[in-house]
Amino acid sequence: MILTPCVKFAFIGGCVVIALLSGLRCLGKKDWLCLVGGLVFTLLADYFLVLRQQHLFGVAAFCFVHVFYIRRAINFRRWMLVAFAVIWLFIVFILQSVILIAAVYASLFAFNIFVNYKTRRPKFNYHLVMAGLILFALCDINVMLFNIPRYTGLPDFFPGAFALIWVFYLPSQILLALSAVDYGDSR
Repeated sequence: MILTPCVKFAFIGGCVVIALLSGLRCLGKKDWLCLVGGLVFTLLADYFLVLRQQHLFGVAAFCFVHVFYIRRAINFRRWMLVAFAVIWLFIVFILQSVILIAAVYASLFAFNIFVNYKTRRPKFNYHLVMAGLILFALCDINVMLFNIPRYTGLPDFFPGAFALIWVFYLPSQILLALSAVDYGDSR
């Protein structure tokens, strides 16, 4: 089944709705707000990537997804967020470099996986977050494999990458959207 860009965008919008509804029975306010913030930026990133084909702004929005998910797992000082925002603004609006913002994104994603791996949360929620992040990473590996020929001129050595992006991406977002619900299990 081939999904049109509008259907793909609608699916991610549905994940935002799921996350919003999870606020009725969430683990905690901060956890829930950071999840919703991350998913809203996911929707914004998909607007730029899926509907507008604007890679720079799409990847830039995805950087904030991981900032929200990192904030979900750990506390950090405001100056760190300000420093990130300044670097982000410089890369996006001054350098206008997809490659540099992708490197920032990859670094944030790796740190996101690390801090969430170390974060204590109820077992089922922990597994939802980690499975969601692993699927998200598998999606991004396929995005990278798909885009290498576009940005480097190298031959397309993995033609199935484009088809696999959404095979991993949509389940990752559903799992993450469900990860703030209080399922009542113990730590």
